[in-house]
Amino acid sequence: MKTNTLSFATLALGSILLSSCHNERSPVVPESDIELQTSIDASYATFLVSDIEMICSFCGEGGINETDPAFYAGISPATGEMHIVRDPSLSRISINFNNTLCKDGRVRDGSIFMFFKEQNYTSIPLTNNENYIRDYNFVGRITLEEYKVDGWLIDNKDFENSNNGTNNVNAFLKNLRPNSQSPVVGNLQWSFEGDFTMRKNNDSMAWKGKLVKTLLNTSDPNVFHPNSQTPINWSFARISYKGSAHGITPGNVPYTYEINENATLKRDFSCFPDKVASVPSTNSGNTLEYSESHPF
Repeated sequence: MKTNTLSFATLALGSILLSSCHNERSPVVPESDIELQTSIDASYATFLVSDIEMICSFCGEGGINETDPAFYAGISPATGEMHIVRDPSLSRISINFNNTLCKDGRVRDGSIFMFFKEQNYTSIPLTNNENYIRDYNFVGRITLEEYKVDGWLIDNKDFENSNNGTNNVNAFLKNLRPNSQSPVVGNLQWSFEGDFTMRKNNDSMAWKGKLVKTLLNTSDPNVFHPNSQTPINWSFARISYKGSAHGITPGNVPYTYEINENATLKRDFSCFPDKVASVPSTNSGNTLEYSESHPF
C-alpha cells in the first residue's frame, strides 16, 4: 500500500514539475477508459435482465393483484398503468405495461409472459401443484413482446446464433427446492437463465447467462411462511444473486461478467430511498410516496 501511494504521489509531483517546465506544450486529450465503460454497460445489461426476473417473481406469487406491494405498478393512472392477468386455463401470467412510469422511476412498455406447469421443461413429473414460484418444481417459461425499459427494447434472442432470425428463445425461472417437504428447510433459491438482446436508437447490447437468486431471510415468518401456503412478502425480503454471463456492449465490445459466491449482489426491499415528492394522487393535490427503486 505504501509503495502504491508513493508511486502515485511521485507521479503526481512529476506531472506538476513537467507542466511547469513545458508550458508551451499542447495539452493531450485523455484516452477514454474503455474497460470502465464496458463494466458499466455490462452491469446495466445485468440489471435489465435481473429486473425481468424480479418482475416475474413478484407477479408469480399470487398475492393481491399478483404483486403485493406493487413495486412495478404505475405511480398513478395518469402516468400509465400495469395490468397483471393470471389465466389458470392456460397456466399463464401476462404482465402488461403501457408507457408506464413505475414506482421505481423507470418507464416500461410492452408485455412479459410467463407460462408454467409445462412438463416439457422439467424432468420431474408435474403434480398440478406448481402454481407459484415458491412451489417445489415450479418452472416458468418467459417470453417478451415489444418490452421496453427506459427506451431499451429487450428481446429473448441469442446473439451468438446466426440462424436465430426473428424467433425468440426461451428464458426460464426455476425453483431450486431440493424436495417438496413441508415445512421448507433452508433458504429458497431460484435460477434464471436466458439469452437477451437490447436495442435503443443506434446502440445495442446482449446478455447470455445464468443467475441464482437466494431469499436470504427465508426463515423470517414475516417474509415466508414455512408451510408455503401464503405468498412471499417481498416488502421485507433480502435477496442475493450469483452467476455468470457474457455478451456484447455498445460498440460490439465483448465482455464476461461473474458474480461469485464471495461477492454476491444484494438487494434489500425493506430499505427505501427518499420519498418522491409531488406525485399526483387520485385526490386533489399531491401526495408523498416512497420510491420503489431498491438498487443492488
